[in-house]
Amino acid sequence: MRKPSLFATVLCLALATSACTDAEESVIHRVSDGSPTAPEAVVSVSEVGWEWSPGEGERVSEVHAGPTGTVIELTDGLVGLRGDTGDELWRYRTPEAEGFSASFSPSGERVLVSASNEPALLLDTSTGEAADRDLDWNGAGRLLDGGLLFHREGEATEALHEVADLETGASLWRQEESLTCSEGGPSRTITTLSFPEAIVLLLHCSEDTSEDALRVPAPDTVNALVALDPKDGEELWRREAEDIEGRGLAEAKLLQGRLVADLPGEEGWTIIDPVDGEVLAESPKPVLELGDDTYLAGPDHLAEDPSHELRTFDGEVLSSITLPDERFSGDTPETAVGLPDHLLTIDMERGSDEDAIDVVVTPWDDEGAEDVITATTTATASSLDPGRLLSVPGSVIAYVPVERGAGIDAIEGVVALR
Repeated sequence: MRKPSLFATVLCLALATSACTDAEESVIHRVSDGSPTAPEAVVSVSEVGWEWSPGEGERVSEVHAGPTGTVIELTDGLVGLRGDTGDELWRYRTPEAEGFSASFSPSGERVLVSASNEPALLLDTSTGEAADRDLDWNGAGRLLDGGLLFHREGEATEALHEVADLETGASLWRQEESLTCSEGGPSRTITTLSFPEAIVLLLHCSEDTSEDALRVPAPDTVNALVALDPKDGEELWRREAEDIEGRGLAEAKLLQGRLVADLPGEEGWTIIDPVDGEVLAESPKPVLELGDDTYLAGPDHLAEDPSHELRTFDGEVLSSITLPDERFSGDTPETAVGLPDHLLTIDMERGSDEDAIDVVVTPWDDEGAEDVITATTTATASSLDPGRLLSVPGSVIAYVPVERGAGIDAIEGVVALR
């Protein structure tokens, strides 16, 4: 485990001239010494660069990408690590409090934290410093950029949305009726995605808006992407597609700050600018990861082509590789990373008391060549989700996620590949 370095220690959140209460004394808040610069993105990896594991009494629930590396979410706080070295930059913990909550802004530059009935804090995810204090937040609502808080009320079939000022609590706008498609009728909110300058809703519009109908839709189904301005709720753009053939569930996800959608009725996956709705690329295969000018596309298990491809937004295939049958990849954004030099995928070797979680490094356009990096081991893991890969500034992080169905209720640690 890396030892903490390069931070100033603040054991009380009160100002120096104020007396600390018992609750304040239980808070551990250490911020970085200065403003750390972001490490360069990795273009290739060959080995384990560093490892981090929680200390005594700490339990890890999630791992996030941050501006300078990764932010580890504990059940009672957060730890910021530098991506290229693993050095601890900052720490915020409330070990004696209950009900810790954290909400990251879409840009990842801020995180809102609270515990028990104490006032919430807005932290800078690069330094851990408090950007704002004494905020009224109890864990309900989602943090947006610009000091806004996003709320949803009601069930998915009657969802109403509201945005309030985080500092004052004043409502900036609130919907009076649920959103639906252009032709009207009942609707169901499938997905809500927050971007720095847009809130994007994926809607299922049909007479049947039950959860079962999402997978087996009626012939009259229309799926719609509707983007709203976070500041005033005005509609920025919408994209609708009719599912005439009843192909099934529509999907939309946030990848590296852009919108990726699969709308039944359209051909393949679409990469969209969330602010103006411009189509940046159309992919015949599932999109797993986005770069500045390229994206990683994975195999479509319903099609005959089993290859992974590194593609430009213009549709040119720069590189491709077909993994051996024994190298099953989950083919989700969490199990594959496309670097300029090679493809990274997760593989789990079974057969002992501790299963090895391997990262397979496969050079592009070099059939049969591969290196295997043993990232970590675990006593139990899900066959459908054996491990995760996360690109952060300075490294690619590998870890075994929380999977209670497989008996994993905490993340044992993270491994950084460089």
